[in-house]
Amino acid sequence: MKLKLQPLICALLTAYGISANAQVSENEDAARTWITSHAKELKIKDGHTFKLNFVKKGLSGETLRFQQMVNETPVFDSEIVIHFSPKKEITSTSDTYDATVANIATTPSISKEKAIADSNAALNVTGEISFQECKLFVYNKLSETKLVYRVVTASEFITGSWEVIVDAKNGQILSKKDIAFYHDDHSKDKKKDKKKGKTESKQKAAAPFGTGTGSIFNPDPLSVAQVAYGGVYADNNDATNAQFDAARSTVSLPEIELASGVYKLKSTYAEIKNLSAPNKGLFTQASPDFIFNRSEDGFEAVNAFYHIDNSLRYINETLGIVCVPLNHSGVLWFDPSGDNGADNSHYSNGELHFGEGGVDDAEDADVILHELGHGLHDWMTNGSLSQVNGLSEGCGDYWAMSYSRSLNQWPSTAAAYNYVFSWDGHNPFWDGRVTNYPNSYAGGLTGQIHTDGQIWATSMMKIWDVIGKEKTDKIFLEGLALTTSSTNQQNAARAVRQAAIDMNYSCADIKTITEKFASSGYNMPVLPLRVNCPETQTVDADASGNYNVADFSSLSNAISANCNAVITQIPAIGAVLTPGTYTIEMSAVTETPAATSACIFTLVVNESLGIKDNAKQNSIVIFPNPASNEITIKGNLQDEKGIVIYNILGQTAMEHTINSNETKVDVSKLPAGVYTVYFKNSKVSQKFVKN
Repeated sequence: MKLKLQPLICALLTAYGISANAQVSENEDAARTWITSHAKELKIKDGHTFKLNFVKKGLSGETLRFQQMVNETPVFDSEIVIHFSPKKEITSTSDTYDATVANIATTPSISKEKAIADSNAALNVTGEISFQECKLFVYNKLSETKLVYRVVTASEFITGSWEVIVDAKNGQILSKKDIAFYHDDHSKDKKKDKKKGKTESKQKAAAPFGTGTGSIFNPDPLSVAQVAYGGVYADNNDATNAQFDAARSTVSLPEIELASGVYKLKSTYAEIKNLSAPNKGLFTQASPDFIFNRSEDGFEAVNAFYHIDNSLRYINETLGIVCVPLNHSGVLWFDPSGDNGADNSHYSNGELHFGEGGVDDAEDADVILHELGHGLHDWMTNGSLSQVNGLSEGCGDYWAMSYSRSLNQWPSTAAAYNYVFSWDGHNPFWDGRVTNYPNSYAGGLTGQIHTDGQIWATSMMKIWDVIGKEKTDKIFLEGLALTTSSTNQQNAARAVRQAAIDMNYSCADIKTITEKFASSGYNMPVLPLRVNCPETQTVDADASGNYNVADFSSLSNAISANCNAVITQIPAIGAVLTPGTYTIEMSAVTETPAATSACIFTLVVNESLGIKDNAKQNSIVIFPNPASNEITIKGNLQDEKGIVIYNILGQTAMEHTINSNETKVDVSKLPAGVYTVYFKNSKVSQKFVKN
């Protein structure tokens, strides 16, 4: 069959800060200074240089990745990673630098086109190619350092994503292997006897989005009904029945492509594709309502689309963490009926392929989100995903469980409360996995990545159960950004805790994280004492023009092993200040072990509020107070354009536009606590309590 290569889009999401060009960071000089000062420790050889090739800005600070270079050619899988906290402190470093790489000549003797042709021949590629990448590397994974082309290919009739290493000097095929990430290691060749169609897929210009609805399992029919697999709740070759139909949920699809009156399962974050056999089409239709039952192939399509889009929308828009594919213009491609019908699914190269053996994988949100979890790991690390100790398998299991447990369907006493793949697994097809796995690190490792990943997923869910979903999801993602392709579970645990520290989580949260990781067997270094100051504080002088310094200890976060630090401040509480700008120093002290730490922040004392401003402040009412989901702000607000809501640490929690004398603000997603509403124009403020 003639090869057909889909146009591969090189431009990435500029709006998300993803660029194929050189990366820029104001922290680069400090990072290079660190590398230079640790050159002896890292055993950096003469002639080895480092190129800044990825900058990841996130809630926990900024992570810089430096690629090892030989004669301006990148060394495959060799980098130094340096992380800066929001205060521009280096708080984490890791590396896969290879000091044994020889300084070889880096001019290839064969062309990139020849390498691709040789790779395709070695794989016997036929059908449509959905992904192909060919890059020149200095390669040190074999018996000696070589100059190679690394060709990665995904195509219609070959399951997986195949890496072929081609000697760039003589064209010899040095190795070939499937590098896709599968949701399990059970049989990949079970198939069902289902119709196979052929629908061509062509790249189209961007189309506007509409909205729609879809029928899905959320997350699966067994969890909805709280029943075990069997009886009327058995796969039965995709047959539907009244119970399965009743287990469906109708959900909103906030973005679906609308072009010339035709709707397609495509959004800002996800797009349906025919990537691998069987090719069942794209399920486009004239209606925005994608309503199917499980006996119809369209059900798997909309189920996968919803859960992928919903999860990525949650990460990028609710959590505020930029995490999108590194290719395909930042859109995740998915095939709901792929993998050549195998009883497995996989992630690779910004693509998800879902198999159909046993229970169709795209019917189970756990499978969908597990495979997405591999993608999140891949994108947060710029392609440096680690499978050491099954880390990425554990990441996928955690991401699936974090969502399914949040639906509160199973009681904690039920075995299925801890089931991963509750519908696709834990049945006659295969055993599934759990997040109450009894083995500990490192003595309980088996050497099987899918089995060992359960240690990591279990430890993350221990934390989740105490500090909650959003907090744990944030440190999970931000922590991964600090890791490399050789990071083991223990070092991943340390990275996750460091992300929490850099995001200024409370000492109680940090202690919980430490204790739960330690209970899973990870060796967690003792926390050094540190105190995090609040952001700049702005206050008003009294009618006499003075300000008595408040107690800022409650706004300062002292982190120590036992959370027993005593905080003091200079100037002292009650000191009298006149209008101006001041530096406040907060000091933390612990007796056991004996330690001190300090930080500073800026205090701005404004002139006394005038009679008019005082009157305005008194005229503003915020109700209900305390509030659970929504507050109403009412008063003389015609001159106001907006408000800023600050948390107790002085950090911006949210902003809102004021367009009338009575406005409602959704505060349902704010954590419980005391908040200050600051009115930008009049510079007055009010407090409210969020339950």
